[in-house]
Amino acid sequence: MAKAIRQISKSVPNPVTEQMQAVSELLNAITENKEVLLTTIDILKGLHEMGVLDAAKAMLEQRTDIGAIAIQQINQPAMHNTIKNAMNAFKFLGSIDPDQLQAILNGVSQGFDRSAEVLKNGENQSLWKLGTSLRDPDVKASLSTMMEFLHGMGEAFNQDPKNVH
Repeated sequence: MAKAIRQISKSVPNPVTEQMQAVSELLNAITENKEVLLTTIDILKGLHEMGVLDAAKAMLEQRTDIGAIAIQQINQPAMHNTIKNAMNAFKFLGSIDPDQLQAILNGVSQGFDRSAEVLKNGENQSLWKLGTSLRDPDVKASLSTMMEFLHGMGEAFNQDPKNVH
């Protein structure tokens, strides 16, 4: 049979030894991460020079007042609509094929460039020239794209007419 333990020796850590060990661990971490720390210091220095740290400190000191103002602004009916519109806009952007959107945005950009060039040159189109430009393949492609866009939008409106005011 085993002997009963009658005395438990409790080791009390020496605070000086603990402090020296902590300092040693910190120095090791600093030497291992020297470049990271120097980069962080450079970033903090830049933020301090720009006044960002002072602004952040002031915002933390006044967080209760800032929070109350933010809640007041968010509780306005116009802000509710803004939040809903932003959510719908993000949902819409997520539903668009990026390649299709890129093609359309490229076309819009080229259209703006072309119209700015015409305005800069002061060219006026006669009615005859406007009519004959309908035969241009680029104009036909643009008009047919716009017509299909209008067809699609009309279909969506007819599916749920209560959303159209």
